[in-house]
Amino acid sequence: SDAQWADEFFEIRTPSKLADYGFAQHAGRNAHGAPARTGQGHAASNGEVSAVLKAVVVPEVRRHLAAAMAFELPDGAPRVPDADVVLDAVRRLSEALRLEESRFLTRVGVRLAGGGVAFANAAQFSLRRSLLDALAQAEARRIEHQWRTFQSHREQTEAEFISMLRSRTSDSARAATLAGAFFDALAREWLDETLVAVAADIRAQCLSDMPDASGAAERAYQQAFVERNWQDVIEYTLDVNAYLHKIFASLFEERKVSITRVQRPLLVAQLGAHLDALTALVRSWATHHMGHRCKLSDFQATIRDMAAAGGEVKGGETPSWALLLQRFPVVADFDIEDPPRFAQEFVHQIAVLLGNAQVADIVADRLEAALHKQEAQVWALLRGCSAVCPCCGSKCDRTDKHSVHHCGHHLLPAFNGWRVAGTCEAALDSCKSSKNHDAPKRSDFSDQLFSNLEEYLRVEHPEWLPFPREDRELLADSVLKAAWVNCRVPLLQRYDMVDCTPKEWIEAYEESHRMLGADAVDVAERSLARYGYCPELGP
Repeated sequence: SDAQWADEFFEIRTPSKLADYGFAQHAGRNAHGAPARTGQGHAASNGEVSAVLKAVVVPEVRRHLAAAMAFELPDGAPRVPDADVVLDAVRRLSEALRLEESRFLTRVGVRLAGGGVAFANAAQFSLRRSLLDALAQAEARRIEHQWRTFQSHREQTEAEFISMLRSRTSDSARAATLAGAFFDALAREWLDETLVAVAADIRAQCLSDMPDASGAAERAYQQAFVERNWQDVIEYTLDVNAYLHKIFASLFEERKVSITRVQRPLLVAQLGAHLDALTALVRSWATHHMGHRCKLSDFQATIRDMAAAGGEVKGGETPSWALLLQRFPVVADFDIEDPPRFAQEFVHQIAVLLGNAQVADIVADRLEAALHKQEAQVWALLRGCSAVCPCCGSKCDRTDKHSVHHCGHHLLPAFNGWRVAGTCEAALDSCKSSKNHDAPKRSDFSDQLFSNLEEYLRVEHPEWLPFPREDRELLADSVLKAAWVNCRVPLLQRYDMVDCTPKEWIEAYEESHRMLGADAVDVAERSLARYGYCPELGP
């Protein structure tokens, strides 16, 4: 529980810092629900400070570390990850702990007890438990896949036996059956499993850039506002979820192109080498058994001997024999009257199948399908909570299951179309400021006017309470001011707001050669349309 964590793993070093942080986060309420202090730096009892640690700081630490303490195996991953993968996860967790203490805990006057050893052990135990859960889920998926495969092979074998009982099947028909089954085993089953590793590589690269939903939301803010990409700011404010999806899709596409450019020709060569080795071997086997009646198991034994000898495909592409033996179709051990005729028909059927679907096309189609599935899975991890602040429109960045939303980067309400009641001037007070808290708010659903922000949220958006209140000068102020000055023209037009931008803002931040024109919103809507943005659903 949060209380156990607070007692076992944390020490309060600077009570005043922690008290101020709790005051800012709870917007005028302390951890027990009573009215909080009206200013900063006031004395707080030990009980109040301890309550802030348990009710505010510990849940925040849990949220920050949730992704680092979780171990997820992608679909199709091996049963047990390599030692390097596990060690990398432990290293990432250690780095996350270090950053959490230096960037967050120190700022709020808290540190890890005992040098953080006990907490690190508990976090690594959580990571190991997550790995066990992931392995159990992967094993369940593997068993289900094997069962489906077994059922498919069983049905196929039963059909072949029935066919053999009803009529005497020719060598040509048997060769065609085996060729089709072998082609399917290589061009579908083996290729799909191989492509999982390629897709997982792209997945890992994307997650290194966006480790979790919170990191993805942070990247969206940084790319738009901090990097002063004014057109991106418009997209962010129109629909931050669609904008984040656009960023992710672009990142995934970059990684996909860089990896598939190398991997696709290699996979084409490997699949072609496997099929070439198979047809060459069946010809050689038929030559050695010319004039002798054989069984299919004789051909399978030849592949087994080649695998044991460690022979390689011509050109040394990859050792194929063990793979061909592993993928040998589950069929009846039928008689082969004329091995050369059987081999001729087998080779012909493989050629026909390749003629109908070229190896390069097969690989391209299967690879695209695998990547599409992986892209959907990674996006599901990164999109996080879709809720946006009802006041400024910025994204909730919580990654855990929650009923109360949180946003790390609140904007100016004007970015979301909020106007001053009576004058229609753009609302340029910070979302968390006392002025915005005390200003009247119009209902989203009617003409009702609420007296202040808390009343409006309590009636229409209670999941955003308590709402933070902070009047300190923030480093981000200049970022938001610059963004507003250079993006105000299209936003003023879209939301029919009166321009009240302070002259000193314009003099300090306006970039006359880069500021956006009135058509920027239309451009942004077209850009976001393919990522789920619907103009009719906008503010």
